[in-house]
Amino acid sequence: MVGDRVLYHAAQLSHAQRFAQARQAEGIAAYVVPDQTPAPARKVRMNPLTGKPYKKPQTGQKAR
Repeated sequence: MVGDRVLYHAAQLSHAQRFAQARQAEGIAAYVVPDQTPAPARKVRMNPLTGKPYKKPQTGQKAR
């Protein structure tokens, strides 16, 4: 809570927005603060059978 405002911070933005909307319907000044922390880098997954990394899923035109 900052002053008279209620700030919501959640990993799932849509959940925080729902909570804020519910508080606003009750007449409480509620706002959503998006999470600004960067996502951690993902490790390469190794295929235990081949010892090679899994291939990334293709997207776009090549996936068809």
